[in-house]
Amino acid sequence: MIKKNKTDQLKFKIVPCDINPDALFIIKKLNHLGFDAFLVGGCIRDLILGRTVLDWDIVTEASIEQTIKIFKDYKIIMIGKKYGTIILLMQNHLQYQISTFKSKEGKQPGLQSDLKCRDFTLNSLAWNEQSGLIDVSKGIEDIRFETIRFNENGVDRIKEDPLRMLRAIRLACQLNFKIEDSAIEKINEYSKLLQNVSVERIRDEFTKILLSDLPAKGLKLLYQMNLLQFIMPELQANMELQENDFLKGQKSQGNFIESLDNLPSAIILRLSMLIFIVSSKIEPKEKKLFINKVLRRIRFKNKIIEKINLFLSENIVIDHFVQKKDIRQLASRIGLNNLKDFWALYKTISLSTYLNEKNLESKMKIGEKNLKETLKENPPVCIQDLEVNGKDLLELGYKEGPEIRNNLNRLLKSVIEKPEINQKETLLEIVSQTP
Repeated sequence: MIKKNKTDQLKFKIVPCDINPDALFIIKKLNHLGFDAFLVGGCIRDLILGRTVLDWDIVTEASIEQTIKIFKDYKIIMIGKKYGTIILLMQNHLQYQISTFKSKEGKQPGLQSDLKCRDFTLNSLAWNEQSGLIDVSKGIEDIRFETIRFNENGVDRIKEDPLRMLRAIRLACQLNFKIEDSAIEKINEYSKLLQNVSVERIRDEFTKILLSDLPAKGLKLLYQMNLLQFIMPELQANMELQENDFLKGQKSQGNFIESLDNLPSAIILRLSMLIFIVSSKIEPKEKKLFINKVLRRIRFKNKIIEKINLFLSENIVIDHFVQKKDIRQLASRIGLNNLKDFWALYKTISLSTYLNEKNLESKMKIGEKNLKETLKENPPVCIQDLEVNGKDLLELGYKEGPEIRNNLNRLLKSVIEKPEINQKETLLEIVSQTP
């Protein structure tokens, strides 16, 4: 069988059954009332590429006031009324962004001018049932050749919103496209403008890059285009030390960037790997302070920071999962529910660190088996899992406070060693025999 190339798999004839029913309803309702309306941007790009569409954006000649009146029976979220944009919340709880046609200063608003205002050529596409697919900026050609190119004047697009520099990289990672050379040059030249963007918007785009299928590619592009220094300067410095190996795509001991692609797409894991890299030479007693400083500067939530601190407080040692009792002890520190995530991180770091370790593959297999069995067994790993509690010890005559707490901790230690002794009678017998 002859394997089709990517171009053969592109879908250039979009039909109504390809469109989300509510998005189609919105367009038809506006059209029925005499207003031009089109689906635009990323949803059309993703339909062509055969990707799942997550966001349905609509543009129309109707004013924002007219749009609000037409859809008055639906929930409307006013996100940018002064910019001519609202979000319509339909019964399926999906959100549909509706915008009035935009245009450059001095030009009549309309679909053509609206499309020419958009960030990239592959996002400058529109569709409705009457007109079919509309392409005013050779966006289809760039999709064919898997290229990300600024629409019209790249400098203008960057100055309008410097975050577009990060978006170009994010799209390159999500679609596995290349960024056109002149776009790279312009981003390099104007990279300092990223400092004018809010930290929260930068964090959100950075997160999408990290969660893409190609996070290592994203970090490489951020580094090459002088943007990483404005997001995580600590990582910029680390990559400068390993520039030759990294830019050549070579793996070397201590070069963990490429290993990001092997981690599950979870922000905790991929951020943990980055922080592991940049904190490798930080003294243990100063590590938590360092991690907090780096991640709070990018405005990550406290829950994320706390879990990363929890994971990176553990030593990554090759034999961590070779014995099940070690896994139970680890679970008592980080929680049974965090074991799978920690294993994914641990395994990736270990495979990058212990390149010359004998029996590494067999140890990984043993660790995988032990982890699965431990999770299935669901062993007691915290005081709440014990078959006795403080009340039981009070009845034995122990004093409330440190005395009870110390005895419960001692029992837990014994139970982690031998989970089978976690029975009320057995534990009470053990504690009653304590001098």
